[in-house]
Amino acid sequence: MAKFSFADADADEDPPPAAAGSDKRKRDGSPAPDDGAAGGGPPPKARRLEVAGGEREERAVAGCGREVGRVGAGGDGNAMGISMRIDPDLLDCSICFEPLCPPLYQCQNGHVACLSCWSMLSNKCHVCSHDAIFARNIALEKIVESIKSSCAYAKWGCCELVSYTQRNTHEESCFFAPLMCPIPGCGYRGFTGRWSGHFLVDHHSADFLHFVYGQSFEVNLEASLPFLVLLGEDDHLFLLLNKNMTPFGHAFSVVCLRTGDLNWKFSYEIEAASTRNPENCMQLKASVTNAKEWEGLHPTESFLLVPYDFCSSTNITLSVSVGRSASV
Repeated sequence: MAKFSFADADADEDPPPAAAGSDKRKRDGSPAPDDGAAGGGPPPKARRLEVAGGEREERAVAGCGREVGRVGAGGDGNAMGISMRIDPDLLDCSICFEPLCPPLYQCQNGHVACLSCWSMLSNKCHVCSHDAIFARNIALEKIVESIKSSCAYAKWGCCELVSYTQRNTHEESCFFAPLMCPIPGCGYRGFTGRWSGHFLVDHHSADFLHFVYGQSFEVNLEASLPFLVLLGEDDHLFLLLNKNMTPFGHAFSVVCLRTGDLNWKFSYEIEAASTRNPENCMQLKASVTNAKEWEGLHPTESFLLVPYDFCSSTNITLSVSVGRSASV
């Protein structure tokens, strides 16, 4: 079976701010944002596919359309392939605009869509508007199933080569997918390894706190603040959450903003001492909850509830430590 692989045509382009699935074209008849036919802008992107079998190599000079060539054998003599460029929209279902997912069926005029999409159209083709007799397109199924696509975040370090039909699913959970900065109004999207630089340049020092794993540190938090950003020594981003639970008190917990393969397990300890009698204290040990972004939701399984009478009405002092261990 032929084996295809996708790679972005422009290797020097800045990494995308969001998963590729969010840029799907719409069936409204308007030109796509990247279409430079009318405005003189750059031509639409193409992607490179590699197919087994071949000896010579040719490169296309345009970004639009497809590039076809023969790729020479690798060191083992078996890495043969044909390199070509193709508009990725051709591999998307014209009904749901998601990647074509076998089994694939076509009408008598050759219009192809996913089986699940055809079933919603009462046996009438959405393109030619005629009652259709559908036939399975096994040849196209084999092509779609053989295509391997590079992750949209390859420029940010992801080396995964995934099935094109599963590309969106992979990118939604990719470790290198950018996350939204939790500071209100910021709009920055980044990932582990760049948070420290972002906070040092774009935010005040009062907005975040650096810490070392396994070492306790003191946090003096305004009672009205919903969270404080904590940056680990490996640049993982944590939020110390503060939920005002009237009429009981403040609920404190810790979440880690990250996606993808979780190579580390995090735990935390929070201790609160009474302002009236420091010998009285409350403590919580729990596992850190993982989240892709901060949406105002608080963990419901583990949190430390500190009564109002236990702390000051304006500032709350906590002793916090975060532990890290390798995932098994």
